[in-house]
Amino acid sequence: MFAVLEGEFVTGLNRRKPLLGLTAVALSMSLIAASCGRDEDKGAATTTAASTAAPSTDAPGSTAAPASSDTGSSAPGTSDAPTTTAGPAKPGPGDFGTLKDVCGPGDAKGATAQGVTDTEIVVGTTSDTGAAVVPGLNQELFDSADAFVGWCNAAGGINGRKLKLNKHDAKLFEVGARMVEACQNDFFLVGGGMALDDASVEPMANCGMATISAYLVGLKAGVAPLSMSPLPTSNKFNGTGILLRQVGEADPSVITKFGEWGLQLPSVQPSAERARRAAKQYGFSEVYYEELPTGVDNWRALVEKLKANDVQALSMYGTAENLATAMKTMSDVGFFPKYIVLEGNFYNDKLITEAGELLAKSNVLIYTNVVPFEEAASHPATQQYIDLLKQFVNGAKPKSLGVNGFSAWLLFAQSVKACGSEVTRECVFEKAAAVKNWEGGGLHAETHPGPATANPPDCYTILRATPTGFVVDKELAKPNKEVFNCDPSNSKLVPEA
Repeated sequence: MFAVLEGEFVTGLNRRKPLLGLTAVALSMSLIAASCGRDEDKGAATTTAASTAAPSTDAPGSTAAPASSDTGSSAPGTSDAPTTTAGPAKPGPGDFGTLKDVCGPGDAKGATAQGVTDTEIVVGTTSDTGAAVVPGLNQELFDSADAFVGWCNAAGGINGRKLKLNKHDAKLFEVGARMVEACQNDFFLVGGGMALDDASVEPMANCGMATISAYLVGLKAGVAPLSMSPLPTSNKFNGTGILLRQVGEADPSVITKFGEWGLQLPSVQPSAERARRAAKQYGFSEVYYEELPTGVDNWRALVEKLKANDVQALSMYGTAENLATAMKTMSDVGFFPKYIVLEGNFYNDKLITEAGELLAKSNVLIYTNVVPFEEAASHPATQQYIDLLKQFVNGAKPKSLGVNGFSAWLLFAQSVKACGSEVTRECVFEKAAAVKNWEGGGLHAETHPGPATANPPDCYTILRATPTGFVVDKELAKPNKEVFNCDPSNSKLVPEA
């Protein structure tokens, strides 16, 4: 969804340097997590993580009690055991959600590929946490990697082979160097993502590296050989359109008053244009459109335009912080759109803490495929993920993009296990690519792992941002499978321009 070539990004920074810097990069990185697809046709750099148990704070906004350890299956009995009513079996140490024995002991042997020995598999992951302009960007990817590796190794590894984790911090502009390091040491790249990942395609192809990423960004990376994601963002789909469809059915009065704030970033423009076409697809009439600079220094002028055009259904590309600032200006002007429809990157606690009571002034709705953390009490996999972050990562809080990363690790481990002793990149990738109807053990809606050309998901839910936190809007979402609305019509493709 964020098709950025490194040269284009740098050129853009130079062209608009008075407005960019920290805001631009933060916005770019935040957008990565949005389920918005691409238009295909048109510390130290590397560290080895040692996962250790550490105390942590509770997940933000979550009041869920720890999930039950029950799985609903009966424990096996013995021939001389007394006849009793058996309770549900407790999950094994290598079980995650509905996935059984993801990790555990075994007798796999052989140095079958780079980074694979009788006892160990060296795996890398990527992020941009060391970006000087925004320290800690996408730290949740490294957190999920630490949590998974700590948990999996404690359970016995994968078929007995323990995981050794290398963290590759691209710091936005060091993608090529980090991939050279990965090519020299790692068997596979798992659960990561980089804003400028197109720069990784050539070095990875040269060394035959494979990846199951948390997300894929660029045009090239999205369809590169041996590259996939467990929650791929289709380049011909837009989640905002699904929100508008539900809003239009519930409140037809806003159909003639659609507006959008896009972005001047060339990488985001295709997604913003697709959202406009999706709005038209579902019967909305556009009364206002503007591409925002990546650093807005006058929200009042923009909000005044919303008011002048009486925009009642607003789509926006940006960050939670941007929207919170815009809503403060809306309060000053005395005008709020009735609905603000957003994609998954806005599922961020900063929206709640920074917008606060202003969220009650509009219907702020977010499209997502991830089980909300607020629903953890009734979703064991989500609670287990939160618990593993507490156990293995000091102070880590669950974030939506971290779920993508953890799902990638689960898919990788399941695929490695299926390869037995003969663990090669080709075998692991083939096993992962053959998986259908993937839910990450219950972390998210059913998806079809693959590249950017994979089919969009049939399931989604709608989160409403309120002054006290995020809640599932059941009235609009109309869930028919736990918290999700699942129907083939939900994966309807957006018409081409």
